[in-house]
Amino acid sequence: MSFVAIPLLLALFAAPAAGAEGTRLVLFPLEFVNTSLEPLREDERARIRLAEAELRRLLGAKGYVLVDFGPVAAKTAAYASLRECGGCELDFARELGAREAALAWVGKTSNLILDITLRIADVETGKLVRKGSVSIRGNTDESWLRGLRFLIENVVFAPRS
Repeated sequence: MSFVAIPLLLALFAAPAAGAEGTRLVLFPLEFVNTSLEPLREDERARIRLAEAELRRLLGAKGYVLVDFGPVAAKTAAYASLRECGGCELDFARELGAREAALAWVGKTSNLILDITLRIADVETGKLVRKGSVSIRGNTDESWLRGLRFLIENVVFAPRS
């Protein structure tokens, strides 16, 4: 066997990134759960868009094929929160032809104490296939992005033993 064939064979048998290669996933819009009693600020609106774009990028890098949620956007608008709709996100994901559905949200207790949560469920069974949450300190672009990256790499997609 040549030295060229060995890397090719290794590439053929390599495991897909985090076991998600090619899985069709719909990521619903990032929700902001504000219990701080402060009104939602414009910088937070921009931060939500920034974090959602980064989450899409990170999930794509894990091998997911992201499904456009646009065709069901009007239907989802009927719900104040997809986190609390009794599994309606699974119906929407099924309608879009996705195999998995992801819900993510940022919870704000104060400008110092926030958390980021991600849940990914199998559309057919409704069972969670991945989940995690991290606490972050500080309400800045940097703290949100660092927290999100830590959540993906060290919690949701951490190697399982």
